[in-house]
Amino acid sequence: YTNDEKGAKVGVLFYGSEGYMVIDSYSHYQTYLGKDEEMGPGRDEGGDHFGNFIAAVRAHDPSILHAECEEGHLSAALAHIGLASAKLGRSLEFDPEREKFVNDAEANQFITRVYRKPFVVPGGAASDDGRMSNSYASSGSNRWSTSG
Repeated sequence: YTNDEKGAKVGVLFYGSEGYMVIDSYSHYQTYLGKDEEMGPGRDEGGDHFGNFIAAVRAHDPSILHAECEEGHLSAALAHIGLASAKLGRSLEFDPEREKFVNDAEANQFITRVYRKPFVVPGGAASDDGRMSNSYASSGSNRWSTSG
């Protein structure tokens, strides 16, 4: 939840030396500048990432995606890693190559779930080698550490 600036009840607020930015959805942001909070640059493209993904699948055209699928995976994973740390109330160490928390079975329960057949991830989330279906290795970091 936000502080309700400009009616944004959910989202992210960034405060800067010259104003603030309200990001209340995947496709909209607005800046407010100065003490009078005059509207600055913003964007409102409408739609959402889910609808965009379905449109790209239907069109057989990945070039219309808002972002590469792996970028979405990495962005969501970063938030999920932080959420696991917050829920457990402690720091965690994450191995991006294996996509698992290091020596932490309790934290690794947050990595995936049991999928309902026939909606399974073949060779992915529950693969025999302990790896997830996508790799964080492209992040350029060997390990991420979070604080709860």
